[in-house]
Amino acid sequence: MDVLVASHLYPSALSRISGNFVHNQTRFLAELCEPRVVAPIPWFPLPGFGRWSRFRGLPVQETMDGIDVRRPPYLTLPRRLLLGRAWPSYLRALESRIDSVPDVIHAHVAYPDGRACIEYGRRVGRPVVVTVHGHDLKDLAVNRASWRTWVQQALTGADAVIAVSGELAGRARELGVTDERLAQIPNGVDCDLFQPAARTPGEGGWRLVYSGRYDPAKGLDELLQAMAGLRAEGRDVYLDLVGGGATDLSNHFPARAAQLGVSDRVRFIDEVDWKQMPALFRAADIFVLPSYSEGLPLSLLEAFACGLPVVTTRCGGPEEVVDPSVGRLVEPRDVPGLQAALAATLDDYGSYDRNHIRRYAEQQFDYRAVAGRIHQVYEAVCTGGSLTIS
Repeated sequence: MDVLVASHLYPSALSRISGNFVHNQTRFLAELCEPRVVAPIPWFPLPGFGRWSRFRGLPVQETMDGIDVRRPPYLTLPRRLLLGRAWPSYLRALESRIDSVPDVIHAHVAYPDGRACIEYGRRVGRPVVVTVHGHDLKDLAVNRASWRTWVQQALTGADAVIAVSGELAGRARELGVTDERLAQIPNGVDCDLFQPAARTPGEGGWRLVYSGRYDPAKGLDELLQAMAGLRAEGRDVYLDLVGGGATDLSNHFPARAAQLGVSDRVRFIDEVDWKQMPALFRAADIFVLPSYSEGLPLSLLEAFACGLPVVTTRCGGPEEVVDPSVGRLVEPRDVPGLQAALAATLDDYGSYDRNHIRRYAEQQFDYRAVAGRIHQVYEAVCTGGSLTIS
């Protein structure tokens, strides 16, 4: 089966972490079908215009882990002004880099990717699958009526919609997706790569790890405040923040750590290649993700695969996969609650069975099982069969 994967979120020389969940899913799908990727990159006609200028110079085609990846530019304009022009430009970019008509088209994110792929699928008479990851339904679909319309057009025009969490499945239903066209399939994790380490808990001090963007919406201000509180309690705790300054606020957080007096306890680790991430997880005792909003974050599943107990927030997907045997949940923006949850996890660390946490990842989120379920969706939309996924 020839599968076209379309996603503007995809790893590149600029960022090997951004969109790696799409690439890794595609890697495992390659064991079951023949995927190829078109990953359009933002383009603006004026050089040096904002963050989009970073994409100039990326190769238009490369091979990643044996997968053909093509990166045509598409016109990107300031979001709040002309976002509606993105999908037609995306469609032109998509069509310019497709050599042959695929059997099925799989778009990641409803807009602009999904909306453009719906139109392309109509033109070539091929089924379209759209995966929603969170931002499309929890941001675009709620902020403006016009944005909601574009997202809704993608979802109602798709032959199948995959939601990575139950919360997103519910939002998709609210936008008109029927159960007959809806599959809930989580993100996955490479359990071969992410494995527990034989580390003595708390050796050389307790170490927390966060992985993601350096973004206030990830709750990093609250996390640094909680670290200051833990230090005031006399706890020997350290924090690794692994990520990048996607919001151009990367300097804010080191300054905030200094202001709170925890600079010597917090390491800011620039974005690393995804394959280097397991070593950072294995050096930690607890994974922490205090986000304001999430779909089903890949980093959470990677922590499970490494056997780490987690502290995260009730912000969408995490509460669906975190129970007391694998970690603790707190409310977003709740500094005292976050500090208390981290302290309690440290105090009760011996109650967590890291082998159980690892088995949980293997049984629920292993990429091979996830890829198999996605492949069932492909077969269903190609044959007109039932979307009941085992």
